Amino acid sequence: MLKDVLVPQLWGDVSTAALRIACSIAAPSRGRVTALVGGSIASTIADAREYRPTGDYRSMCDSVAAATDEAARASEIELRSSGVSWDIRRNSADWLTVSEIAIRHARYADLVVIEKPQVGLSSRRKFFSEVLSGAGRPVLLVPDSAIGLASALHVAIAWNASREGTRALHDAMPLLRWAGSIELLIVDEGLEEQTRADHSEADIKAHLARHGVVVEVVRRTCSGASVGQVIAERVREAGANLVVAGGYSHSHLMEQRFGGVTQYLLENTSVPVFFSH
Repeated sequence: MLKDVLVPQLWGDVSTAALRIACSIAAPSRGRVTALVGGSIASTIADAREYRPTGDYRSMCDSVAAATDEAARASEIELRSSGVSWDIRRNSADWLTVSEIAIRHARYADLVVIEKPQVGLSSRRKFFSEVLSGAGRPVLLVPDSAIGLASALHVAIAWNASREGTRALHDAMPLLRWAGSIELLIVDEGLEEQTRADHSEADIKAHLARHGVVVEVVRRTCSGASVGQVIAERVREAGANLVVAGGYSHSHLMEQRFGGVTQYLLENTSVPVFFSH
């Protein structure tokens, strides 16, 4: 069960979409939502010149404290009306980067919920990738228009029998158990991949059935498109409102330079995506 859901609010603004999604996930299992508020002066110090007056450092600390107070107030207003158990956790290690702060607190959570970075916000994209890769916990990426996860979820599982995909499938099991319908989406890239997928299809269906999870297998071929494009198109076609996928099967550098499924879903899906690495 997803009993502890962490929502990092470390940028000075508050994601109400992430909080609402987190509450809708915690509610069925009577879980707890934690809004992590705070900030970091680490990047500022790292980029500073060799000499910085003491007053500047104090000013940065004061700014972080003020932003933390505001984020705590805004998060509390949203959580008070949620109907779930919640708390506000204040970060005290503002010399760490925002990624290091989130990763440290994610160790004590079942799921991390992050708002999807807007186009051009490279620092927040980096935050997502570092938390996904370093926290050891699944990350749910949600668009800023999200309200909550419906009780009649239609889930699309991007399945390729990889380590990351297997991790995502099992991390998402609590959500799969109360989904309305689930499809196991297999994208055939070539003969070798198709043979592997054929072998894994019966096995994974039987495995999920023993967990009380029934899936419909949907197969697609790339036909000149990328795997990410095929997945995103099928999600739109099926009206899925949650995607489950392995994250960063290739290195971050390769994904950034040449593209990849994680990168494509990050940029081109309008529904929440449940990633595990």
